[in-house]
Amino acid sequence: MNNIKLYMWATPNSRRISILFEELGLNFDVHPVNIRAKEQFATEITDLNPFGKVPIVVWQEREEQRLLFESGAILIQFAEAGKQFLPVDSKERGETLSWLMVALTGLGPHSASAHYWSDLAVEKLPQALDYHANFTARVYRLLDDRLADNEYLAGEYSIADMAAYPWISVSEWTTLNIEDYPNLLRWYQHVGSRPAVQRGMSLPTGISLD
Repeated sequence: MNNIKLYMWATPNSRRISILFEELGLNFDVHPVNIRAKEQFATEITDLNPFGKVPIVVWQEREEQRLLFESGAILIQFAEAGKQFLPVDSKERGETLSWLMVALTGLGPHSASAHYWSDLAVEKLPQALDYHANFTARVYRLLDDRLADNEYLAGEYSIADMAAYPWISVSEWTTLNIEDYPNLLRWYQHVGSRPAVQRGMSLPTGISLD
């Protein structure tokens, strides 16, 4: 894999990928896509991902240009290529993929929806906020219970942790207090102490959603 380009913004989904790339020690170029300015709908981006979303990764493999979008697909593809952070053994692999899906289909979407209804929506719908905040709280409890007896979500440190971490880092979006979930808090602090995680969370350089 050569000439890796990561199209991203300072979003949890994008930072899943910058964390993995930093953990793998890859050389990659960051191409910021300002979603607040709706740059994700520019032709340059929709030609790569018709859905108009980041992250997107483009790279060269032999004589062929390759392309991936959707954070889960990118995590799996690059973890497999790098032979790290996604076990080969079927039992351990299945466990990792299960917890990855919790982050992809539960934690991320409902945290984002809670944020939308609490902070971004012009017309507030309390019942919508309650639904997504309560679902997110359910996921937090699930993660907290899992981490009571486990250092990481799926045995060894893996793409499941990388998928969850950036969303836990914005727990204030959800109306939840991470300090109410002591095992999750311990995991969050532990994962956040990793240098590669810190580098990945700092990208794109100088940009935040605040």
